[in-house]
Amino acid sequence: MVKKLLIDNPAVSNIVFYPRKTPIPKETDPNIKVLKFQIDKNVLIGGFFYLNDLNLPTVLLFHGNGEVAADYQYFINFFFKCGVNLAVVDFRGYGFSSGDPFYTSLIIDALPIYNAFHKWIIENSFRDSIFILGRSLGSICASEIGSYNPESLCGVIFESGFASIYDMMTGLFRINGQEITPEFLSKYSNDTRIRKFKKPVLVIHGTMDYIIPYQQGKLIYENIPETTEKKLVLIEGAGHNNIFSFEDEYITSVEEFIKKFQ
Repeated sequence: MVKKLLIDNPAVSNIVFYPRKTPIPKETDPNIKVLKFQIDKNVLIGGFFYLNDLNLPTVLLFHGNGEVAADYQYFINFFFKCGVNLAVVDFRGYGFSSGDPFYTSLIIDALPIYNAFHKWIIENSFRDSIFILGRSLGSICASEIGSYNPESLCGVIFESGFASIYDMMTGLFRINGQEITPEFLSKYSNDTRIRKFKKPVLVIHGTMDYIIPYQQGKLIYENIPETTEKKLVLIEGAGHNNIFSFEDEYITSVEEFIKKFQ
């Protein structure tokens, strides 16, 4: 029997993840498309595509913990002001995605989701211009995809994300154990993947974020290679869960980034 990693142990997953289930809607607005990606025999990933304009680039967003893709229907106009279409996908066990989440499932699923979404974009004749946005827990998926530097990827945005899994496990979730060391966790940590980035990166973080402190955003920025175009935006006074209320700072940063690299 293969020993399960401590970070993937169900007892740890119950601490780390806050999944919410939502049904597949029977009807949607004409500009909202239901996404269903069978990325593995037993893994169906669900989400939504919010259409602004066929000719605009698209942000593929991996949301934070406790959120689901359907929540972002309330932020459509916020992201549309950035000059993009918005696609949001759920993790395993969230929304109408199948299965149960565990830490390395975020890593395992990330690139297959990106590849399936890119194929969907092409098949549906949308503009082939994709940016990844990893918010909070979604920064794990953004790090994994960015480390492969897909040719079709225009850039990566980290928002309220973290660099070190060790810091998060010990600091945020208060998890300790024989495997919880910087050395052992290195291969599963965002900062390890970020060092492989070649595509442009925007890092956004609030200075009053007490869930994932802004120092983690600075660590993300510092681990991006110097040869990679990168920018760090610290939003003064913004916290983890109210950062969207700092609309001018957030939208201006994302809009400039998108326009530059689309």
